[in-house]
Amino acid sequence: MVLCRPNSPTTCKDYLLASTNGAFATRWRGILTRLTPDSAAGTTGAWSVTLTGLPTAKLRVAAFATDSTTPKGPSTLLDFAVKAPEDPSFISILWGRANWSAAGGVGCVNRPDNARTLEQNAIDLAALGLPAVAQVVTSRVHETKHLCPDNFALESSWADLARLRASYGWSLTSQSNTYPNLTTLSDAGIIAESTGSLPSFTSRGHDRAWGAFAYPNNKQDARVQKIVLRSFAFGRVYSSEINSRATATTFPYPMRTLSVNGGRCHNAALPCSRMAVTNNRLTTSPHVIAKMLKPGPGKWGVVQFYRIVDGVESTMGMNLAWDCSSPHWEDRWTSQPELYCRETMLQALALRNKSAIAADPAAVALSWGRTPWRNSGR
Repeated sequence: MVLCRPNSPTTCKDYLLASTNGAFATRWRGILTRLTPDSAAGTTGAWSVTLTGLPTAKLRVAAFATDSTTPKGPSTLLDFAVKAPEDPSFISILWGRANWSAAGGVGCVNRPDNARTLEQNAIDLAALGLPAVAQVVTSRVHETKHLCPDNFALESSWADLARLRASYGWSLTSQSNTYPNLTTLSDAGIIAESTGSLPSFTSRGHDRAWGAFAYPNNKQDARVQKIVLRSFAFGRVYSSEINSRATATTFPYPMRTLSVNGGRCHNAALPCSRMAVTNNRLTTSPHVIAKMLKPGPGKWGVVQFYRIVDGVESTMGMNLAWDCSSPHWEDRWTSQPELYCRETMLQALALRNKSAIAADPAAVALSWGRTPWRNSGR
């Protein structure tokens, strides 16, 4: 049997390479099929072949009998059309470093009531039918307490993370053991920080952390990638581009992720548009987030939040302050880039592609056939 994509009634432009991959090449290629005889002589009968992975296309099949070298008799031709099923669209919503809530001061003693917890965010997402993914720095997570390693955020506990999984369908992925710059470590150090973090997850029943690794502070190079991606399906990198199957399943297997930032407001008539913010951050527009969450078939949009806040806290110029009270997203601001207003987040999520599947990286990896060799048994 020969299957081709015709370009005229008598010629073909390219030919199917094999029955299972849907790939075509310009050189002629035949595919062996077997006749099931319906006569004693065995010269007539039926043949069949199963073809998978075909693209949407107009196709032509030619079937003919042959011995090992020579066709026997004329070909039977059939033109037909195939409509391939569309690849699903995926979205993933991540939470950087699994921060439990915004806080301030030495020991995180300043804990505003309107700094929302990760579980409150999970409740918001559940109302929209959305699970999420918490990226975990394992050394910062206590079994039951909320640690404060950097004096600007409380961290989730393992008990919190188990509850998010059980009650809200969340998954966990790794953001290393200690959050180092991996490019400065030896090969053994990189392995310890990446692959070495996985037992902390699996020992607590979180068996999908292999889906993605978040390079701490986005620091990576080819050496780091080659080591990490033996054990993880994707590596999180910051980008405003939507992922495609082709890009995500080609080394270095990037999970392009929009980092959602707070900061200065967009309304140029207000003082908040000119206030000082670390890295001169401007609040991410909900429409930018929504664009990332509107992937087409075979695409995957990923966004990452950090700490969500609500209402009003303190005054402009203070280290831990925000005003999320305006009905207009352009007027809202936060004093730190990783603080983001709840209403703006909800506005963005409401604009998402609602037919896209909300999935964790492991689900996308399994759908797209990207399984790291250390997890090939999964």
